[in-house]
Amino acid sequence: MTMPLTARRPWMIAPLLCAVLLSGCSQDGPADAASPTPTPTAAPSTTPQAPPAEAGPAAPADDGGPEASFRTWLAASRAPDAATACAYMTPALAQRMVDEIGAVFPGVTDCPSMIEATAAFYAAAGQSSETVVELREETADRAVLHVTYSAGSCGLVVLQPGDGHWVLDERSDETC
Repeated sequence: MTMPLTARRPWMIAPLLCAVLLSGCSQDGPADAASPTPTPTAAPSTTPQAPPAEAGPAAPADDGGPEASFRTWLAASRAPDAATACAYMTPALAQRMVDEIGAVFPGVTDCPSMIEATAAFYAAAGQSSETVVELREETADRAVLHVTYSAGSCGLVVLQPGDGHWVLDERSDETC
């Protein structure tokens, strides 16, 4: 009887899954260097800035801000609470991640199945969800966070106003 790859080597799945998830959050090309500069209160950065958001809803009021929305998504994606995690992602980001992960794991066909599969892989690998989150920019139509995971990967997470909270969008980019 052959054991599935995830049962034989969960330690091999975690790096593969991390790479797929981070590539799902990365944009197709390099960040637009001509994008707006950070707000005056933000520290100067040598990391690329995400392109500006298209006009959309105003920034959510009393939601705890972009960092709280990111942490809500992260906790839901690891729980797994697929309904909440998917609600904190734009449809474009969710679909790109489903396409990329589904190409490797055929059972992943939609956002809920992607969240459930990735949560299982992170749990099997013992991957921590500890992060350091720094707000780089916040305007009425977008927010940019720099997120560093305890495993060492990091990147810019771009959020846009959603229905009562900020949502992660497809302009996010891995930086290390």
